[in-house]
Amino acid sequence: MKRRDILTGLFFALIGGLVVPATAEEMQFYKTYKYEEIQDAAMGKVVARCMIPSGYTAAGQVMWCGQWQSAGAPAQVYITALSPDQNTVMGFYSYVVYEHKLEDSMSGVNYTQHRDGIFDAETMTPMLHFMEAEDYCDYLAEGILSGYQIELIEKHTVADELDQAVAMLMDARKAEISELEQMFAVSGFLLEGTYAGLAEQSYRVVLDEVPYRMTVLCTTDGIQFGTTQEMPYVGTVRSAFISWEAPFAFFMLTPESEYEEHAAAFEQFIWNTELTDQFVEAFQKAQDQIVKQILQNGSTSMSTVQDYCESSVSDAMGSGATYDAEQFSDYILSQNDYTMPDGEHVKVSNTFDYVYADDLGNLYVSNTQEQPAGTTQLHPN
Repeated sequence: MKRRDILTGLFFALIGGLVVPATAEEMQFYKTYKYEEIQDAAMGKVVARCMIPSGYTAAGQVMWCGQWQSAGAPAQVYITALSPDQNTVMGFYSYVVYEHKLEDSMSGVNYTQHRDGIFDAETMTPMLHFMEAEDYCDYLAEGILSGYQIELIEKHTVADELDQAVAMLMDARKAEISELEQMFAVSGFLLEGTYAGLAEQSYRVVLDEVPYRMTVLCTTDGIQFGTTQEMPYVGTVRSAFISWEAPFAFFMLTPESEYEEHAAAFEQFIWNTELTDQFVEAFQKAQDQIVKQILQNGSTSMSTVQDYCESSVSDAMGSGATYDAEQFSDYILSQNDYTMPDGEHVKVSNTFDYVYADDLGNLYVSNTQEQPAGTTQLHPN
């Protein structure tokens, strides 16, 4: 398979075109970006947006109630962005939930039936063995480049804000963990451990005799519950499981010789990929409603609630699309926040000294002072 076929195979149906007013001379000094909104075909509504280089094309898809969806995360948003020469692709995966059954044993004999990829009808959650962030990066890279030999070549240091990012991730789950502790305590399960981590790793792969570099950035967190009891005539009975999630993941695949050229674009993509406030709010409401429906009707598969899930989220979203909620990426890397002429906010690396924008929504970043015609200089908020 040709490498271009591999890259375009990762890319969903293309949407829209981009018109960039910069002249060729200006483009020598400036990197130009533009927001692209992602619309879900099933709902016909905007669910996310991303910032991509002006020549790229972005597309997206919402996966409803598929193999890896659950009652806790019934939908997952995928976004891809493809370069004009089709040699570079960037991608985003939104929130997903898994469970890892560790043990169900009696007198030391483990009867656990954990199998990766199998759907647990009791919890309405797909099974996948727990992975810390570094291992999940490996898992995603191997999945995206299935059938190809990949080599881990670098583990990145994810900026100085890593500890703050991980702390924020666990803070966001404090209320949920507390509720789960109370719920499981009734049946004798106790909280046995928590984990949260963030990782960025790069891999080398050869496609059509050309060396490529894939970089994956992801975060995972998990909580483990367990119970141990002594039972008459049976002995020690032990049960334990891990409920874990991957709040987001990003990747970029590009020719190794062009990696540095596209690194800044990947950073912009990470910082400025956002789900709409309306989708997030409606998604959370749908979680509660789906669980209630499952309890009432005894549903045991996600397909039975697919239509309800899509319609409930769509109805709750309305027609607006705003992005006011604080994003987890705000804590990952060094960046500045700017306000565009239309009032929208954008994140830009603090390695750029000059930032400009025009009325068409194009963003120009550079370390040279020459201002493109028809633009307004932006300053950090």
